[in-house]
Amino acid sequence: MSTKSIVACNIYITASALHRTTLLRLLRSAQERCGQLRRQNNYGWVSKVTAPVGIIHAYADIPYDRSSFHLAGCSDCVSKVASELICTAINDIDVDVGNGPTEDDDCRHPFVGLVDHVSVMPLAPLSQNHSSVENRPNDCEAAANAAREIGRQISKTNLVNVHYYGVACPQNTPLAKVRRESTSFFNSGGAVDRSQNGKKNDLEMNALSTLPNVARKGDTVVGTPINFVENFNIRLTPNVKFGQAKTLTRFLRGRNISERGYGVAGVEALTLAYTMDEFHGDRVYEVACNLTKPKENGGVREVRAQLDKWIDIQRRQSSIKTSDEKYFVDVAYRVGTTEEQCRRVLFQGKEHGVGSMPNNETFWEEHDKEVLSKFEEFLSG
Repeated sequence: MSTKSIVACNIYITASALHRTTLLRLLRSAQERCGQLRRQNNYGWVSKVTAPVGIIHAYADIPYDRSSFHLAGCSDCVSKVASELICTAINDIDVDVGNGPTEDDDCRHPFVGLVDHVSVMPLAPLSQNHSSVENRPNDCEAAANAAREIGRQISKTNLVNVHYYGVACPQNTPLAKVRRESTSFFNSGGAVDRSQNGKKNDLEMNALSTLPNVARKGDTVVGTPINFVENFNIRLTPNVKFGQAKTLTRFLRGRNISERGYGVAGVEALTLAYTMDEFHGDRVYEVACNLTKPKENGGVREVRAQLDKWIDIQRRQSSIKTSDEKYFVDVAYRVGTTEEQCRRVLFQGKEHGVGSMPNNETFWEEHDKEVLSKFEEFLSG
């Protein structure tokens, strides 16, 4: 076994506050399972450097009705913990998404099923910690194998349809293409185009009608990107309407670098509706970004720099005289983890694991308590 077998796994579930008790139980069970695997640790090279598996972070966003669990460790241990967590969620969370999203779901995060997305990503070898070079496909083998194993276990529930993407897919199909051609992702939740007044047009409806029959708890997209993918959202203020918000999305998308001369390398972006308070809060819009090349001039720093340029343009094109960016942007924030964060937790705060003591359960007890406490706060809104 080599450091190429260390992976990270993100699990996104379409459930939050209404299923608070079940989600907290899922997290506690996963933490306990990680503890069991650490105590059974037979990985000689790992025991002196890092733990074989751990829950790095857990997050919930109430308006989006979405929760996520973030794991890291040896690929086989991660696949065991992730599979158990996901299959338990599928069996224990009683929501029927077989009929697809409704037009009332327009402030939800786009989704394709109860367990919407599972991503298993390589953690670069330690010598590449600050490298700007992409991982090679071979470096992704352990992550892809773990993703396929997770997909096999999910399929055994007979409650979801599994679609693979990236290195885990025989055709290496990109995530966006799988979502567009095999699922209803881009016609769900806040991804529905407001220019259609929240209605799906005939072309979209025809596309949906060609999809295979949806299982009772929907689809699950499982895969392996070639790099560690970071998530970063920009929530705009009520001063920014949908059309203006879409200009920021176009301004950030990586595919616009060559086409239009702006954009950030590797950034995939969507304009989503967001309601801060479901009872009396204003609807606002967020630009949700996947940073697929965060180590290659496609990270948060570059996104923020492009955001500043967009704000300057909005000032010049409007009669607004304020110099405060808060007129346009409420908050810009990370969702999930970074590669460095995963490594820092696995190595228990030791730089590259140098001088690290053998697996320390005291560290994990404190870390797990903190993750659980923060998750409870997120679920409380």
